[in-house]
Amino acid sequence: MAIDYFDTFPRVDYDMGKDNKTRSVTNLLKRIGIRGDFKNLLPTYYKSILSASERPELSAYTTYGDIFSHWVLLHMNTVTDPYHDWVMEETVLNEFVDLKYPDSSLLLESTHHSDTTYGAVDPSTKRFFVKGEVIKEYQADDTLLNGVGTVVDFDATLIQITYKLTSGSFDDADQYSGSYVKGDDSGAVGKLAGVTTERLGVHHYESADGIEVGRSHNGALAITNETFENNENEKKREIMILQGNYLQQFEQNFEDMMNA
Repeated sequence: MAIDYFDTFPRVDYDMGKDNKTRSVTNLLKRIGIRGDFKNLLPTYYKSILSASERPELSAYTTYGDIFSHWVLLHMNTVTDPYHDWVMEETVLNEFVDLKYPDSSLLLESTHHSDTTYGAVDPSTKRFFVKGEVIKEYQADDTLLNGVGTVVDFDATLIQITYKLTSGSFDDADQYSGSYVKGDDSGAVGKLAGVTTERLGVHHYESADGIEVGRSHNGALAITNETFENNENEKKREIMILQGNYLQQFEQNFEDMMNA
């Protein structure tokens, strides 16, 4: 029978009600970790590839015959959040990405953000879009369009604005050749190269061999936020599993150290 994880924690007397009446409670502040050279102890563990829907409890039952040994797998793989540090199945991952990237993205063509071709910008000062300012879209002839939004973030390396749409919609050059956006407060200006959801916005760029590079790198491939999160999730699919014949010793040593 597996040791229940919280049964390994020491207990302390604590005056919870500030009434001078102490109660015995679990000391959740006690922490220990797996020894740093554990991966060098080859006979004690092996690697396994998780299926899309395999939660820690299922892995523990499959491996040790007891769902309550799932905490051993979590410790083995330094998982502190079993919902996000463990591989997520597709539906959960999609919900996670939607929550993490809820806004919209504008990709700009300008290499800096005071393009004198548009918006009558003073060329002597480089300007950058600032968080919280209102941005508006204009045609190349300075005609105001209906796209209005608020800047959530501006990444000067990616040359990308993350924004919340306030009214109308932003349209890229496919509809209005040479359209640009301008910040009401900063005066920054940038020609539109693309309009999309934040989910499909650029996270970073990579070379053909998968090395992270700058946007201007020859042949740079845009990696979207969605693709980045999918790749990060896949990295969690391979886990370390403690050999079953070491389980009881592991649990006992863990309990002894927690109560030392």
